[in-house]
Amino acid sequence: LKLRFSCPVRRPSIAAMVFQIPDEFGYVVITVATSWLVNTFLTVQVAMARKKFNVQYPALYAEKGHAHAEEFNCVQRAHQNTLESWAPVTILALVNGLVYPVASAVLFAVWQVGRIIYGIGYAKGGPTGRMAGGIISHLGDLPLFLMAFYSGAVIAKLV
Repeated sequence: LKLRFSCPVRRPSIAAMVFQIPDEFGYVVITVATSWLVNTFLTVQVAMARKKFNVQYPALYAEKGHAHAEEFNCVQRAHQNTLESWAPVTILALVNGLVYPVASAVLFAVWQVGRIIYGIGYAKGGPTGRMAGGIISHLGDLPLFLMAFYSGAVIAKLV
């Protein structure tokens, strides 16, 4: 797929920019779709915990005096923490996917597996139960973050 972007300001040396989306970019798009499944899984975990521990809307978290505050709040926090990083990691996967689509898709998938393990671990083991999933998540998101600098340099033809 070739895209053509016209430059609104006419410069003698730059009239338009053309780049090609790699064929393997579809893998990145698939991992963007699967990230919604991860979010749905964590959302369902929160909904089930709300019912199990009787935490009513609109309360985001159970208050300290609630009999099951820690149990519910761990489930909710796992989901909330994932939401806090979901958009930035998705953007990193998409941008890096323009240059390194397979690596980007694999790293985004690693992040997603980590988020599932994080959510399950946090729900079952409390704050210490989230560690394995956190480490796995960072094996996906940190390389994507670092790779973005190199991908940007490649796109800008600096390297």
